[in-house]
Amino acid sequence: MIEWFGENLWAAWLGLAFVLAVIETFLLDLMFLMLAVGALAAMTVALAGGEMWLQVVTGSATALLMLGAIRPVALKHLKKGPEDQLTNVDRMQGMEAQTIETVTTIAGLAEVDGDTWTARAAGEFTIEPGSPAVVDSVDGATVYLKPAPSIEWNDPHTRPA
Repeated sequence: MIEWFGENLWAAWLGLAFVLAVIETFLLDLMFLMLAVGALAAMTVALAGGEMWLQVVTGSATALLMLGAIRPVALKHLKKGPEDQLTNVDRMQGMEAQTIETVTTIAGLAEVDGDTWTARAAGEFTIEPGSPAVVDSVDGATVYLKPAPSIEWNDPHTRPA
C-alpha cells in the first residue's frame, strides 16, 4: 500500500486539490481556490515523474504566486460595484409596499417588491389593508412601514364660495 502511494503521489495531490476546492465553495474568499491550483501544479509535476521535493516546491511556489498576484486582481473584479451600493434588504428602505392585512405595531402582512413580508407599523398608527405604505426599515424578516405620503386634493365643487 505504501509503495502504491509513493508511486502515485499525484492522486494525493488531486485529493488535496478537491478538498481545498470544496472548502472554497463554503468560504468563497478565493484563498483555498488558489491553494487548490498549487496542489494541481504539484500533481502535474508528480505525473511528469518529478521528485517529491520538486512537487512540494512547485506546488508551494504556484500557490504563493496565485495568492499574491492573481487573488487580489480577481477580488477587485468581483467587487466592482461602488462601495456605497446597497444590496438585499439594505436597498428596501423607501420602497413602496402594499398592505395585505391591517398593519399595527404588533401584527400585519405586506407585499414588498412581489414578496410577502411580516409587517409592523413604524409608529403608533394603523395602516389598513390595501393602503399604500413605504418601508421605513427592515429587521430580520419583518418590514417596518409608515403610510405612503399622499396629497389631499380639494374638490373645487365642494369649496365654500
